[in-house]
Amino acid sequence: MKYSFRAIILLLLSVGIHPAHGQNVNVGFPEPAYQIQLGQVFEAPVRMDPLPPAGLFSYGLIVTVDGTNGLIGVTTLMPKSTLGFDGINGPGNRGVAAATGRFTSKGTANMFPAEKPNHREPDLGNVSIAGLPGGTYTVRLGPYNTLGPTESIFVDGKCRDMDAMIAFGTAQITVVSQPQGIITAVGPMLADRQTGLLTQRYEISNTGQVAARFRILIRNMPIGSMVWNAHGMIDGVPYIDLPTAAAPGSTQSLTIEYRSQDRTTIPDPQFEITTADPEPQGPDGITAALQPRASLQGGNILIEFNSVAGQGYYIQYSQDASSWKTALPKIEGTGNRIQWIDNGLPKTDSHPSTASTRFYRIMVANPSNP
Repeated sequence: MKYSFRAIILLLLSVGIHPAHGQNVNVGFPEPAYQIQLGQVFEAPVRMDPLPPAGLFSYGLIVTVDGTNGLIGVTTLMPKSTLGFDGINGPGNRGVAAATGRFTSKGTANMFPAEKPNHREPDLGNVSIAGLPGGTYTVRLGPYNTLGPTESIFVDGKCRDMDAMIAFGTAQITVVSQPQGIITAVGPMLADRQTGLLTQRYEISNTGQVAARFRILIRNMPIGSMVWNAHGMIDGVPYIDLPTAAAPGSTQSLTIEYRSQDRTTIPDPQFEITTADPEPQGPDGITAALQPRASLQGGNILIEFNSVAGQGYYIQYSQDASSWKTALPKIEGTGNRIQWIDNGLPKTDSHPSTASTRFYRIMVANPSNP
């Protein structure tokens, strides 16, 4: 009598089937709820707790993602390599994206332990979900059965059936259309006698549940006034991108510089917080070392250099004079001597007073740099 390779595996798995011993095994996600930004790919591990002492021989999972209008999202499950052997089908898990919002995955460890041992870590694989619109969704895990009611799906390293022991978990995913944050003025707006600018210190707090790199749109600027350290304009509205992502619950301090042509108008800006674009590649150009001219009140650093009218310049900074970061915005040459002050965010990623050492250099930008 001939047996197929799969039939032999199933015969082996049926030997030594054991009761649940009164202990549940959870197959689920590390967290009950997640929040991501619109356009972000959700990623989370699928975890078995506790992992059987003998390890895991086989698994089968269905991942579904549903919202108010049914299944949604492009879902995949990538198992750990130790669960990627599938007998007669050769190496690799049996994963089939059956429909939008649903993915099935099945695999085993190698039945020849000397060649490939049983899986011995809590994480079984990683789920990723792309293309979720704004809203709230539930991702569910369940057993993937292909051979009927007698199939043993989850089997430990001693060929014992675990199916009766397993409870499958769910998680909630909230997709937000923009980051959640609050910006608050700290103290009064001050006149900087060194530069003639008005400066205002702010604190911006990430009140969301995911890390976010903020863009601050600055509206309601009076005619004749401008945001001196703006990184760019969108439809006539100046904006500033913070160079580092803010962790949930964290607060960042920054200084915004304003210039008023009549020297008397005090701006009363209004702010909108959105997500910054991906960080651009560093600019190209010729660099030369710069020596700070002075340390100012509050630990700010003053730098001066001669400029050529119409030429673009970047100030770059480093802790070790080897790995350099670029301060923003780019500086436009005037043909005169230019003063530049390092007062931390949003020009540099931290205030110079917080760094044990900080080196500076100037880059003469290539004409192609924006």
